[in-house]
Amino acid sequence: MIPRPIARKIRPLWVAAVASAAWANRDDLLRWMRFLRLAFDQRKTRTIPDLATEFRVRAAVSANPVLRRDSALKDLTVSNGVVTLLTTDSDWPEPHNNQIRRLKRVKGISEVISRPE
Repeated sequence: MIPRPIARKIRPLWVAAVASAAWANRDDLLRWMRFLRLAFDQRKTRTIPDLATEFRVRAAVSANPVLRRDSALKDLTVSNGVVTLLTTDSDWPEPHNNQIRRLKRVKGISEVISRPE
């Protein structure tokens, strides 16, 4: 355990580090917050396996630094094993083919498509 006087001096550093990490990944955090809100709102209509698949895909996007920080990727949806990436650019997946292949390897995913928002 850290002594209280030292912990008091270190606390602003931890707060700054967490705030900096949150700011650097703000788009990803917003996507997760929208997902949690929609999952809560649709808890009666969506099945648990469908939500679990979408959770795994979102975790794969968050784990990939290229996809996580891409400003063209606005959100994603999963329906019956098909991932739809909502983007700002109509020809978006071309530079990201390796990352799209990684999303296809997620259990329960058969296809990954993108469409402009």
